[in-house]
Amino acid sequence: MSANVTTCHWAILTEGLRLFRTARPPISGSSLAFAIPATADMRVVTMPVRHRPSFSRRSPFMHFAVRVAWCVLFLAGMGLAGPARAERTEVEVRVLARGAKFLGGYTAPVRVVLSDADTGEVLARGQTIGTTGDTRTILGTGTSPGGKRSSAGSAVFRTSLDLDHPRRVTASVTGPLGQPQALTTATSTQWVLPGRHVTAGDGWLLELPGLIVDVASPVAYRWLRTGAKLPVRVGVTMLCGCAISEQGPWRVGDTEVDVHVTVDGGAPRRYPLRFDPDSGFFGADFPIDQPGLYELEVRAWMGTSNNAGVARTASFVQ
Repeated sequence: MSANVTTCHWAILTEGLRLFRTARPPISGSSLAFAIPATADMRVVTMPVRHRPSFSRRSPFMHFAVRVAWCVLFLAGMGLAGPARAERTEVEVRVLARGAKFLGGYTAPVRVVLSDADTGEVLARGQTIGTTGDTRTILGTGTSPGGKRSSAGSAVFRTSLDLDHPRRVTASVTGPLGQPQALTTATSTQWVLPGRHVTAGDGWLLELPGLIVDVASPVAYRWLRTGAKLPVRVGVTMLCGCAISEQGPWRVGDTEVDVHVTVDGGAPRRYPLRFDPDSGFFGADFPIDQPGLYELEVRAWMGTSNNAGVARTASFVQ
């Protein structure tokens, strides 16, 4: 409803309220005039009075009827000029690991925050709940344009917004929460309209890049002796927790893992790590040739999906 129409209603209602208070009928043949603001000038709207009810001998009932009539007109006009009614709007947010499956459940939940892009107001927050989804659906038919990747149990965050006008909403997703060294964030902004549910297909779909790199050995700040071997064992998975293997969808042959070792802050030395199919770890044993603080940085790279991951640890050598 435009501002001019609302002002018009208010002018009429104000005049009606005045008449309600005085309870005096207009004179026959006259007219009621209201000054109504327009966009560039003032317009006068006249309302001719075609008849004059006989109020010369008004009864108490007629007094009451006139007042009630003006009250009804006043309240009806207020309803016309009132704010728009909020509409329930359902939103579903799903998060895919780049090149892999959905993030959710106890292994790799994702924090989701929906906020107004213009004001910063937080509209909803929560976490994705569910499974990683069906591998064949995600990597097969789901890759076609417009194809649906999610299934009934796939991880999702569902919420309901009460909107009385369109809003530009920003979705911010951060995860996997169970692996702090692999945390990454993605955001997306779109218009959300009142009553128009964002639930078709996969709903609001976002993607998080990265790999989970987890150093199993050496344990942080473990004491070792000079002349011994430094055992390095590292687990590497997709961001959803999906395993990398020799024959699976995510191949060892597409993955490079190496460790960069510095001693007492000196120049780093790089060593490649090899995959052991029996344990599922990438690893190698390196000689310890001097005492000091050994700092290890493991880097993983999967070029086919542009995914990377990093993890760090340290050990003392005496």
